[in-house]
Amino acid sequence: MKIRSIIVAIVALFAVEANAQGRAGQLSLIPRVGFSITQLTNDYIDLNFNGMQHEIGNRWKPAVEAGIDVEFMILSRLSVTAGAKYSLQGSKFKDFHIEGDENNGMVKLAQFSRYNTDLHYIQVPLMLHAYILKGFSIGAGIQFGSLVSAKESFNYMISDYNKQTNRSEKFYRFDRPSKTLVELAEGEDRFLKYSETVTDAYKGTDMTIPLSISYESEDVILDLRYNIGLNNISKEVEKMRNNVITFSIGYRIPLLGN
Repeated sequence: MKIRSIIVAIVALFAVEANAQGRAGQLSLIPRVGFSITQLTNDYIDLNFNGMQHEIGNRWKPAVEAGIDVEFMILSRLSVTAGAKYSLQGSKFKDFHIEGDENNGMVKLAQFSRYNTDLHYIQVPLMLHAYILKGFSIGAGIQFGSLVSAKESFNYMISDYNKQTNRSEKFYRFDRPSKTLVELAEGEDRFLKYSETVTDAYKGTDMTIPLSISYESEDVILDLRYNIGLNNISKEVEKMRNNVITFSIGYRIPLLGN
């Protein structure tokens, strides 16, 4: 009798586990918000200054995304999702500076910080999910992106720097129309911001392979996803691709068959 009871308990456990994943034919809505880190491959600032070549490499950039998925259970342990989301992508660069030629101990010094490339996308992910354990699933698919806009921005300070006193004596701003330096008046902010829309420098479409692992409890879904870029997204640089790692939280809203 004890052996039969154990067998019955095991069978019941498997039945509960299977039912927890959902039944074939179920349809759900899953809004999601997430935090991501993004980077563009083969993206760097190439400086040819004072006869020397300098390359400033990029770093992973913190970003956000938000959207909604529709999930349909094909089988009790297999589902397909289709969604739409807004995604901020791109990369950032470490702070750097450049110096001009020295003349009587004075040099032009330009300091740059918070250099960011912001790519704003609308993404459409199509994925297949397999529920391998209770609450856990793995997924893979294809994601199509449409570029909405792109912007590059940075902070800068330009000055005449006295190497003998280790002090800056005059400060300048960059005048965009004339592409010249204009001396700042006393009291003007020395730390300046520059931004430019560069949408035309990037291609309008992006394609990635999303790979995911998810955990679900009480209709709350935690999802870790890595998007592998497939196509070149730049019109000016070869082999520039989006790489994105995202952690998101979603909530399942049953629609049909639940």
